[in-house]
Order: sequence, then structure tokens, then C-alpha cells
Amino acid sequence: MKKLLLLFILFYSGAKAQVFTVDTIIKTGPLNKRINFVYLADGYTAAEQAKFITDVININNKLFNTIPFTEYKDYFNVFAIKVISNESGIKHASTAPDCPGVGTHPVSNPKNYFGTKFDVANIHRLVVPDSFAKVNAVLAANFPEYDQVMVVGNTSFYGGSGGALATSTTHTSAAEIMIHEIGHSFASLADEYWAGIQYATEKPNMTAQSDPLLVKWKNWIGSPGIGVFAHSGSPLWFKPTTGGTCKMEVLNPAFCRVCKETFVERIHTLVSPIDSYIPSNAATLNISNTIGFKTNLLKPIPNTLNQTWFLDNVQQAATIDTFTILSGSIANGNHTLRTTVVDNTSLSRADNHLSLHTYNVLWNMSIATGVTEVQVFNAGLKLFPNPFAENLVIQYKLSKPSSVAINLVTANGKNIPLVQEKKQMQGSYSSTFSLNRYGLSAGVYTIVFIVNGQTIAREIIKLK
Repeated sequence: MKKLLLLFILFYSGAKAQVFTVDTIIKTGPLNKRINFVYLADGYTAAEQAKFITDVININNKLFNTIPFTEYKDYFNVFAIKVISNESGIKHASTAPDCPGVGTHPVSNPKNYFGTKFDVANIHRLVVPDSFAKVNAVLAANFPEYDQVMVVGNTSFYGGSGGALATSTTHTSAAEIMIHEIGHSFASLADEYWAGIQYATEKPNMTAQSDPLLVKWKNWIGSPGIGVFAHSGSPLWFKPTTGGTCKMEVLNPAFCRVCKETFVERIHTLVSPIDSYIPSNAATLNISNTIGFKTNLLKPIPNTLNQTWFLDNVQQAATIDTFTILSGSIANGNHTLRTTVVDNTSLSRADNHLSLHTYNVLWNMSIATGVTEVQVFNAGLKLFPNPFAENLVIQYKLSKPSSVAINLVTANGKNIPLVQEKKQMQGSYSSTFSLNRYGLSAGVYTIVFIVNGQTIAREIIKLK
């Protein structure tokens, strides 16, 4: 898939880049049509790179045996960059007040590549790379097409972190730690244990709203284990589960229904289930021949995609990925054939699921001229800067006169129109939007671009 975000400040790009070996762990398709997960080694010497790959495979196998990654595993590529450290291990200064003591966890200061260390923010288990500049440089030099980065720190002591990237050590719970941290980094989920008032903010699974009819996971209220539960550390903040029943609260349980939905919506934001289609450009139609149209779909496991075919906006067929126009079955004149794909997964009940994640291919055709145009909206949509503090620039290109609307969607589904639907002529467009006027707090939002009824969604991040 398109590179997600360099969530590291770009002026750090002056850090020296070094080229390392990149191993392919899983490859299901082209980089620009998949979500690319990239593991980075830290604290692994040249002699320990085979161990790094083994550690990655162990973590990754557990990840893709976790719902909903199991269902959508064909949407992902996975790679590992063999970053070589001069010395083995992760730094531990033993400065956090909750350190177990040097007799249990000795002080260490190895020359690892990214400076990954314990005791960050005075929390012993919080393990974070010390040099985001080097992380940024390694990604730029070795795999700039990444969507999610995971750093594996070579130590058997317990620790990890989430945020711009996910980090875990090689503790026996390494896979569970990393999967929990990916909940933060990839899906912007909150902890469902009380981590402190400094971490209290609106997230898909955390809110200050207590009304079950208004809470952002209202569609799941009444499902087993889902409700509106006050956090143990504050009666003003609420979560969907309690009692250690979600992986965002404790390790080993499954993700709760709300968290699973959040992952599914995130996956759909990055990848279209329509992998390819035939014909993909102009083609000859002959009234004496049958004409075949086909899509290749990225099907979840089990398949939850529903596909429908419309000839001149009249439904012709459903649940098939191939449609044939029989010879002599269409009259002279202009016609359209459209196929629409939606994911009817039971893992999501989001109100905006269908509006954000309905996918279309439209063929314009006639007997006289054949297939004259295939429309799959792409438009080279660009959003920058991302993350943004105040102003966001939206650029796009229209290949023909089109109806255009642009909306901003908040995490709780609120729709803010930025551009009301209007007709625009062929050409390139660039607009700057001052988003502070909407009182947006720091967090993840979605820009929904609608052209001629077709949508494309892109995530943006608002800084504090």
C-alpha cells in the first residue's frame, strides 16, 4: 500500500542512512496494493540476524492467528530489515522507580543501533528506541513503502511500547506484547487498563461519553461483554469491556468486539478488496461475441465480500466475480456496466462502514466504440502535511468533469463537510483547509473524498 506516514519529524532526515538486508516474511501482492508491515532489529549483532528472523516469525505467526488479522491476512505483506548493532542487547539504566533491581535485571548499556532502552518516562517496562532519526533514515533507505513499523529489541526481559511504532522485547510474551502495541500503533486504540490521566483521550475504545445511546460503540451494546464501564482510575472515562476480557487491557485474551471493528475499518482505509479487473482499459466489443468482465478480489477468510453487477444501473447478478454480456443482448447506443463490492463482515457494525468502504468499477461502452473508459476513482489524492497542526492541503486531479464532495469524519462517526457536493471541471485542484475552526482535538481522523458517488478514504493525524 502507499507509504502510510513518516510519523517522525522530517527534519531528522539528515541522519545517516545505511543499507541493510531486507527479508521477505510474507508477500501476498504488490507493495502499492497491500498493507506493508516492517520489523526492525535492534540489539542484534551480525551473528544474531538468524535469531532475529526466528523471533520475527514467532511474533508474526501469532499475529496472523489473531482475529481479525487471521481473516484479512491476504491484505498484508510482511518484511524484516536486518539492522546490525555493534553489541547485543537493550539498554537498561535502572533509573525507573519501579525497576526490579539490578540483581533481577542488571544495568546494561550496549551499543545497539537505535538506542532502544528500558525505563522511558520512568516506567521500567516502557521500551522505546532512543533515535527516531535513525529509524526514519533506515526506513527511507531500505523500505520507504512501509505502513506499520515494529521494532524487536533483543532481550529476554519484559517490555514494549506503542505509538508512532510498536516495540517489544523477546520475552516469552513477546508476541502478545507486540500485538497489544500494534493495537496502539496501527489502530489508534487506547489501553483498557488505567494508564494515567495523561493518557485519557477520545479513542475508538475510550470516551468521556457515558450514555449507551451516544457512546461510539453503541452498535455493540448488548453484545456479550460489551457495555459502558468506568475506568478504575477515573469515573469520567469509559471503556467497552471490563474484567480483563480484551487484549487492550491484559495480554492473552482476544481483542474485544470494539477493537476488532477498529482494526477492520483501518484495514479497509488502506486497501481496496478489488485487486484488479478486466478489461482494465479500452477494449473492442463485437456484437457477434460474448464479452467477459472480471474482477480479482482480495477475499477475507471466510469470504465476506458481496459483489453486485449493474447494467445501465439495473441489477443483473450478485455473488459472482465474473459477468458476461451475451452477443446481441445490448442495443446500439451508450451503456454502463458497474460492479460494486462491499464487505459484509460481522466484525464491523460501524455506522459509516458502507459509506466509507463501498468499492466500484464502472465500464463505459457501446457496440460502436467498445469499452471507451474504465472508472475506478484514484485521482492521485494527496493530503499534507500529515500529521498536521492546523492547516491541511488537499490536492487531486479530475480526468473529466465530475461531482465532488469532501468530508472529514471523526473517530465517533461525526461528519464535517469540507466541500459540499458540486460539479467541477477537468483539471488539477489544490485547497488549504484551516481545521482548527472545528475544535479538533489531537487524534486520528478520516478524509472521505467522493467523486461521482465513488469514495476513497485517507487517514490524517491531528497533532496537539
